[in-house]
Amino acid sequence: MRIFPLNISKSFAMAMAMAAVAFYILTAGGCDFGSAEVVKEVNEPHYLRAQEELRRGNVKEAMSAFLKVTEKRTDAPESHFELGRIYLDQMKDPIQAIYHFRKYLELKPNSQASPMVRQMIETAQKRFAATLPETPYENNIRRLELEEIIQRMQKENVELKHKLNAAIATIDKLEAAQSMRLANASTGSARQEVLNSASKNPPESPSQNRANRNSGINVRRDIPSTYTVQPGDTLSSISRKIYGTVNKWRQIYDANRDRMATPSSLKPGQVLRLKRL
Repeated sequence: MRIFPLNISKSFAMAMAMAAVAFYILTAGGCDFGSAEVVKEVNEPHYLRAQEELRRGNVKEAMSAFLKVTEKRTDAPESHFELGRIYLDQMKDPIQAIYHFRKYLELKPNSQASPMVRQMIETAQKRFAATLPETPYENNIRRLELEEIIQRMQKENVELKHKLNAAIATIDKLEAAQSMRLANASTGSARQEVLNSASKNPPESPSQNRANRNSGINVRRDIPSTYTVQPGDTLSSISRKIYGTVNKWRQIYDANRDRMATPSSLKPGQVLRLKRL
C-alpha cells in the first residue's frame, strides 16, 4: 500500500469535510436541484397580502405590498395591473397608472385583458390632459371639430338652397298660371263691359249731342287731371261725364292700369288719372 505524505492527506480531508458541510446546508435549506420549482406571482406572500389589504380597504398597504412584488420579480404583470388600477381610480395619479399599465402590456401583450388595459391607458391619458391648460394640440383638435361642423352646415345650406330654388320655380309657375287666368278674365270682363256700355249707352248721334247740350247734361269740357270715383260709376259713365262720350273708357283704363286690375275693378274714392284728349 502506498502511503501519502501527511500534509497532503490533511488537505484532502479538509476539502472533503467542507464539501460535505456545503451539501448539508444546501439540502437542509430546501434547495432540491433535481426538482426546482418557480413560485408563481399570484402565490407570492406579498401578492397575497396585497390582495387581502385590498379586500379590507387598506389601499396604501396594498400598494406597498404590490410594489414589493414588482421589486422582487421582473415578471410581475398582475401586480403592475393592480397598481395601475389603484393609481387611476384611488390615487387619481394617471401618470403612474399609465406606467404600470404599460408594464403589464410589455409582460403580457396578448392576454385577454390587454384590450381592456389599452382602454384604461386611454382613460388615464384623457384624465391627465384634462388637468393641463389648453395646449396647441387641443387647439388643433378643436379646430378640426369646428371645421367638421362648418362643412356639415355648408352642405346643409347647399341642400336648402336647392330646395329654395325649386320652391321659387314652382311659385313662379303658379304665378304665371294665375296671371294668365286673370288676363283671360280681364279680357272677358272688358269685353263684357264694352257690351254692357254699348247696350246701355249707344253711340250718340249729332242730333242727340245737340239735344244733350240743350237739355243741360253736365258734360265737362275743361278736362281735369284726376277724377274721384263715385258710387255707381263705371268707366263708361266717367267717360261720358268727362269727355262727353262713353267711347273714351279705354283711354281712362289705359291711363290707370297700374291702379286697376280689370276695367270693372273701380272702387268709390279711388282717384283716376285723366288725359286731355
